Amino acid sequence: MKNIISIIIVNYNGKKWLKKCLDSLYAQTYKNFEIIFVDNASVDDSVAFVRSNYPEIKIVISKKNLGFAGGNTLGFKYAKGEYVLLLNNDTWAEKDYLLFLLEAFTVIPNLGSVQSKIILMNEPDKLDVCGSYWTDSSFLYHFGMGQDQSKQKYNTPMPFFSNKGASMMLKKEVIDKIGFLDDDFWSYYEETDLCNRIWLSGYECWYYPKAIIHHAVGGTAITFSNSFIQFHNFKNKLMSFLKNFELTTLVKILPIYFIFNFLLSIFWIFQGKLRHFLALYQAIWWNLNHFNKTLKKRSEIQLLRKKADLEYFKIVKKNPKLNYFYSLVIGSRNYEE
Repeated sequence: MKNIISIIIVNYNGKKWLKKCLDSLYAQTYKNFEIIFVDNASVDDSVAFVRSNYPEIKIVISKKNLGFAGGNTLGFKYAKGEYVLLLNNDTWAEKDYLLFLLEAFTVIPNLGSVQSKIILMNEPDKLDVCGSYWTDSSFLYHFGMGQDQSKQKYNTPMPFFSNKGASMMLKKEVIDKIGFLDDDFWSYYEETDLCNRIWLSGYECWYYPKAIIHHAVGGTAITFSNSFIQFHNFKNKLMSFLKNFELTTLVKILPIYFIFNFLLSIFWIFQGKLRHFLALYQAIWWNLNHFNKTLKKRSEIQLLRKKADLEYFKIVKKNPKLNYFYSLVIGSRNYEE
């Protein structure tokens, strides 16, 4: 049977989300799928719950927390489908979700990855995010974040530099060519790293709003400290730049990246967020210690290149209003797009 969708759900102490998530998948109009449930060393009886209530699900247990990247990589080893769907455990899907994700691959040429529309579970009139644009600042522009989900501009298919890994479907033959998530990322920015590789390899990443899920946002992340999240976010972002971008791009963006983050670290000092401050510089130190390994990855990735950075930047680069960056710094979703 063709067009099997392998759904990988990585779980860490997310038992309270699982019934709604899994029931919504079994209520889908499209039935040709398998579910691979990867448990990242949970202690909340998540595995027992899935095993007793959904015996048909393939359960993969890790003895340690591999993060989002490592958990999905582990699950991918068991995937049998032509398509691989990364789905967060703190979501539930509307009934035609899988059908429309599959439809995207039939109507959008050269598609490597597609993201659904993601609505905030607790604020159903608002979006989580449509996708992320590249910007001249080196920060991503999360388009549609916290905005009115009924507006037409958020209900039109469009390409983005990065999809969001909470609901992201990929063609397995593309993964086989360019590789999957990087285990060294652990979590945060890993889907952006993969999407960057998709673009430079000549494929595209799109948003397809006919497919819809509802997302609690951070259902697992709330179990980790903010400084822990910041460390991995900064570590992974810098590593991704070094792996994927051409030298001409790196010469332009790295000075901007370091200046912006230096200013951000000073802002954190004034806020009394010493752990955030330290996380940034620990991330830079980590990259220095792993520089040779990153260079090896870079050499392999550049062999995949079919498009120059500027070629796909023309499609997926968009600079937001300045108040967007202020909203990012203070952690607010209240900005006008």
